[in-house]
Amino acid sequence: MGHRKYLFIVIITFLSVNSFSEVVYEKQNLVITTIDLNKYIYLYQKNYGIEIDDNNALKDLVLINNVINHLDKNNKEFLNKIDEVIFAQNNLNSLDDMNDINFYRFIKIRDEFIINYFKNNLVNKEVEIIFKKLESLNLPLSANDCLIIEKIVDLKNNIEFIDNFLFNLKNNSRKFEVTIDKNKYKVCIDENNFRIIENLIINYIRTQTDIDFRNFVYDKTKN
Repeated sequence: MGHRKYLFIVIITFLSVNSFSEVVYEKQNLVITTIDLNKYIYLYQKNYGIEIDDNNALKDLVLINNVINHLDKNNKEFLNKIDEVIFAQNNLNSLDDMNDINFYRFIKIRDEFIINYFKNNLVNKEVEIIFKKLESLNLPLSANDCLIIEKIVDLKNNIEFIDNFLFNLKNNSRKFEVTIDKNKYKVCIDENNFRIIENLIINYIRTQTDIDFRNFVYDKTKN
């Protein structure tokens, strides 16, 4: 009797969930419902702060699922390594909603292209181009380890600072220095300004790697 009651509850729950879910895409064993679509739109807004329409969200979901399925079949070890990272970073586990898991998997795969370009391709000249597009890059200078700020200088065209910033970025350090009128100063970059500059570079790399990433994605698209 207990088993029948449990089975009845499962069936009713399944029917209730699906009564609010409409299939919006179905092809080659891939089924996407309105629940999946709305969850992706929510995650996209939450992580990027940008609204995405239904059509583009659906395109993304098809691509994401195809890439993940390809990796699951052909490069399981790589996918497992990604899962270790995203589960730790986003407080997820293997029992969580696959929409969440696949969303963060895809972000991590995209990040791999950015990291690879940053480590192996990004050069000082590119950072010069990024900074020159800014209206200004006013940063405080100090001669005593930022205890006292002596002046604020626009460093967007300062080649020494640009070289020094990229060196620090690639070596995971924060020893920002520059020479002004033959005097050595420490450039006092707080966390907020550092993240702003870092994001400028990341967005530039994302643009530079977009074609390679899209080729990778579409190469894995089977549906």
